[in-house]
Amino acid sequence: MNPYYQDDLVTLYHGDCLQLEEWLIADVLVTDPPYGSDSTTYGYGRRQNNGDGTQREGKQIANDWSTDARDSVLARWGARPALVFASPRLPEPPGEWSDRLVWDKKRPGMNGGPWRYRHESIYVTAGFVRTSNESMSILTAWPDQKDHIHAKPLTLMTSLVGCAPEGVIADPFAGSGTTLVAAANLGRRAIGIEIEERYCELLAGRLAQGALL
Repeated sequence: MNPYYQDDLVTLYHGDCLQLEEWLIADVLVTDPPYGSDSTTYGYGRRQNNGDGTQREGKQIANDWSTDARDSVLARWGARPALVFASPRLPEPPGEWSDRLVWDKKRPGMNGGPWRYRHESIYVTAGFVRTSNESMSILTAWPDQKDHIHAKPLTLMTSLVGCAPEGVIADPFAGSGTTLVAAANLGRRAIGIEIEERYCELLAGRLAQGALL
């Protein structure tokens, strides 16, 4: 399959990570799965306004319900080094995890239920090494959702990718591409898969500017 975008460090493919093989040649998995979205049609919104007083059905909101996409990706990845984001409302990812970090978002999310969580869990396998600047299990960073409803802050992802073992980074749920941008900024090779072309276009533009954003 031809890449959607490619430079000296980053290769991006447009497609479904459950059908593509290209990302499986990488060495380290760093990803934020779209919980609650169908693995081939993930999107956002429960009920969406039409602007005329009526509403239409939206797709399931990521981070709400199903872990099927996450668990399928982890099954394909196997026992290699991995870092996976998870909602506090959902079961722990399958596999052997050496640590669970916490991302403090500094403001609560819009999730349903009696409690509004302001954190997400980050599961890591053995091989991730804390640097002198990242020795705490609680990482604090403001969310950055200008490009994607569940985008992670670049500062956060730069810290996490910087703790990853050597090798090529894989993000099969690339979204707006913060993991890939962080890898490029650190001089690391990365492979991303994104199913929605609008985000592929956005990410290609970010990378073409020389990452850093």
